[in-house]
Amino acid sequence: MFCSKCGKQVEPSSRFCPACGATISAAPPPPPGYYPTSSQLTRPRQNRMIAGVCAGFALHYGWNLNVTRILTALFVIFTGVGAIAYLVAWVIIPEAPYALPAKGL
Repeated sequence: MFCSKCGKQVEPSSRFCPACGATISAAPPPPPGYYPTSSQLTRPRQNRMIAGVCAGFALHYGWNLNVTRILTALFVIFTGVGAIAYLVAWVIIPEAPYALPAKGL
């Protein structure tokens, strides 16, 4: 890590540059409403209808949420395995962690 004022190398745990005394800022917080993408499939806590299974698949794979819900409903209606598969996914897929609110000024 380098100082933004003088360009000297600074230890990552430092709060001030030892050469010029400038304050070293930490990484800026994520913008409000930012939902970090992860490689793990999770059920989000917002934008869910029943258990968040469809929303989780749509977010993880980049699918359209409404199309995912329609296809899931058709799969549940026309196959006997659909409802069981949905319940198994509900139990197996973990919920996403709570998002902390952004600090106000």
